[in-house]
Amino acid sequence: MLEMRGISKKFAAVVALREASLSVKGGEIMALLGANGSGKSTLMKVLSGLVNPDKGTVIYQGKELRIHSAAASKALRIAAAYQDLSLVPAMNVIDNIVMGIEPKNALGIINKKAARSFALSWMEKFKIECNPETLTQSLPPSTQSMIEIAKAVASDPRLLILDEATASLHSDEVTVLFDILKGLKDSGVAIIMVTHRMNEIYRICDRCTILRGGETVASGLVKEMDLNTVVYHMTGKKPDVALAAPTARSPHKADGKALLEVKDLGLSGRLKGINFHAYAGEIVGIGGLDGQGQQEFLRAILGDVKYESGDIILKGKKTKFRQPADAVKRNMGFISGDRNKESVFPIRTVSENLYAGAVTHGAAFAFLPPQKVDGFSLEAVKKYNIVAGGLNNPASSLSGGNQQKLVVGRWMAIAPDLLLLDDPTKGVDISTRQEIHRILKERASGGLCALYSSSDNEELLEISDRIYVFYEGRLSAELRGEDRTEEKLVAAMFGLAGGNGGGKE
Repeated sequence: MLEMRGISKKFAAVVALREASLSVKGGEIMALLGANGSGKSTLMKVLSGLVNPDKGTVIYQGKELRIHSAAASKALRIAAAYQDLSLVPAMNVIDNIVMGIEPKNALGIINKKAARSFALSWMEKFKIECNPETLTQSLPPSTQSMIEIAKAVASDPRLLILDEATASLHSDEVTVLFDILKGLKDSGVAIIMVTHRMNEIYRICDRCTILRGGETVASGLVKEMDLNTVVYHMTGKKPDVALAAPTARSPHKADGKALLEVKDLGLSGRLKGINFHAYAGEIVGIGGLDGQGQQEFLRAILGDVKYESGDIILKGKKTKFRQPADAVKRNMGFISGDRNKESVFPIRTVSENLYAGAVTHGAAFAFLPPQKVDGFSLEAVKKYNIVAGGLNNPASSLSGGNQQKLVVGRWMAIAPDLLLLDDPTKGVDISTRQEIHRILKERASGGLCALYSSSDNEELLEISDRIYVFYEGRLSAELRGEDRTEEKLVAAMFGLAGGNGGGKE
């Protein structure tokens, strides 16, 4: 179906692809793997007509061709769904799904009734439960991602590209998607999946191709490559054996007094009587399906969302922050998984991004000697293994994984007492995720308290001492010790497990 040979691409002095190659057959699902910055997305953008390669050959359905535009790619029945959505936020669900493939009458006028029926049929197949007239910008991230994928599949492609499109999906949504992908595979569609979720590879993919530094370094049957082998090819380093299974963690050593207590927290039906506690030196996981109250809970603690009832007690003192800046002054940090919108200042330098946290602890309008900023930042770059061309390069020049390590380094460098993390490793490669986990565990051993929300169940089990599970705005379970299992976590996510009395301690 598709063969790409010797694909090379440079952006100024940065080599994105270096003689990269891959192939995929009709009726096959291939995983395209590699660390952040390895060239995966650039290679897929060559197929999508968004990037013109400097050299190389693309053979598609037996013909050698150059794909010069997105329209040309679409004409070849190549469709792509991306983590960075191609949806139009101010358009409703129907219009997004049918965009570019609108049913029209003989006069070329869009048949709105047929368009609605077509879109609803795809919403039903993907189990997208929302008002079809709703603007996509108002929907949860996972729902938007499902619409993005439905839009691509609805165009009837012969080659489907999923470029980190599952990053925001939860387990039930992934199950729905994989059932659809198996049907597409059986009908002869070729599918390329770019993903950092290692469990997805072994669950759905037939073969994998691995890139490192813009080059193809390995290719083969998934069943013949264990996780350690995959990670070795991705990084060029011998992997930590702990990658194969969740790390067994010792129970936290509570001194009898919680660093953070939350009592009967309520917010307009989004949070209903939440009771929660966390101690210095532990990493507390926060799980649940998307939109069950996890984000509101973290942001209520931060002062970004105004709660209506209940108390938040930080270090023994009742606290209600008016804004996040007040929380930061009390030595609290916040890391978002949406680094483009909430974490990274893309046009500012690496040095400025790293020092942004430390600035909050200084006097307003104080002069900052460049030597002090650069010295602080250089130490953070070395300590947290941030790969950057230079301290004065813009943050946008870093790979996604290194941008996220930059944000982690920003907060770690000022040693917060309490760190809130909202899906911080979404869309980063497995080696970067392990590096972030290592940093957090090391700091937790030194007394850091971290609240870690994640859409990845495997990650929650690996990183957390205890896990609170949210369901419909309540806590459906608190999992600790031997109760920290995949089965009990999933059951609690669907409200099927007994928790702590609807959030009562």
